[in-house]
Amino acid sequence: MKNIIPEQKDGKRLDCFESLEFPSEAIASMAFDLAVDNLKNVNHWYELAELPAAVFQLTSGYGTPIERSLELHDYIRLDIPGPGLPTSGGYDWVNVINLMSEKTADYKVFAITLKPCPDPSHPEDKNTAHFFEGISSSTFLIEQRRNSLLFQYAGRNEIINVDNEKLSDNIRNYFVGLAAKLGASYPQWKSLIKGMANAVAKKFDVRI
Repeated sequence: MKNIIPEQKDGKRLDCFESLEFPSEAIASMAFDLAVDNLKNVNHWYELAELPAAVFQLTSGYGTPIERSLELHDYIRLDIPGPGLPTSGGYDWVNVINLMSEKTADYKVFAITLKPCPDPSHPEDKNTAHFFEGISSSTFLIEQRRNSLLFQYAGRNEIINVDNEKLSDNIRNYFVGLAAKLGASYPQWKSLIKGMANAVAKKFDVRI
């Protein structure tokens, strides 16, 4: 996983896991394909989450909402519970910085990595529009080994972003980021990972 998940250097880390077992490798392979499709369907993450909270919207490089599967360099607009970021219309933003797919005879993996970024709808503003600094990352990973599927969320280098020009942004980020570091973000990501696993489990009639 070292080549997929960014190295943890500073700040907080967070990991969530779910796994599924299937009757055969062939069925697991079909389940893997469905799981990847669900992961790339960002606009429906809210519906997949067991306890929906944040709303995710895939956008173009100009912040315009789009309806398609996620691609490299896309942006995702987050509407999280609690106070929004004042200078970006109440939203947090991340950019898809890595999208990888790998396959061998008995192993398949698909992963995306997101990083906080400036609001693409306001290109003149270079401040990171997120409660964590740009060094932080979120990686979603789906892995198949024979008849098993693993779902993972990996948060790395989570440092509160209080280095913006606007004091109001820094105050908001401090309290939202602090809550996340104290554990408020874990239920969100755990709920989403579990929801993704459950969607596949229901389709193929297996237990999570």
